[in-house]
Amino acid sequence: MMKNKKLKKAYDRTEFIKVDETTDVFDLADKLMLRKPLILNFETFDLIESNRFIVFLSGVIYALDGNVEVIRDKIMAFATKDDLKDKSLRKFINKYKE
Repeated sequence: MMKNKKLKKAYDRTEFIKVDETTDVFDLADKLMLRKPLILNFETFDLIESNRFIVFLSGVIYALDGNVEVIRDKIMAFATKDDLKDKSLRKFINKYKE
């Protein structure tokens, strides 16, 4: 079963989340630790809280040998380096990146 998850393209495993006051940063960290790429939209979320989320999740993704990539102002991708190299996710990021 784990083999199938590895074979799935990064884009197919990506979760798109509009961050709001009900979003739990620890749930997001758990998803990252399961090697699930995240596209997070902070557009309507509090600026100070957004920065706290980004700093915390940046540390998590760094520990997993990953990166944060800004797609647009307040929209970011958090993923491992392998997932960021995956053509399916790279195509999405390049399409929407400003």
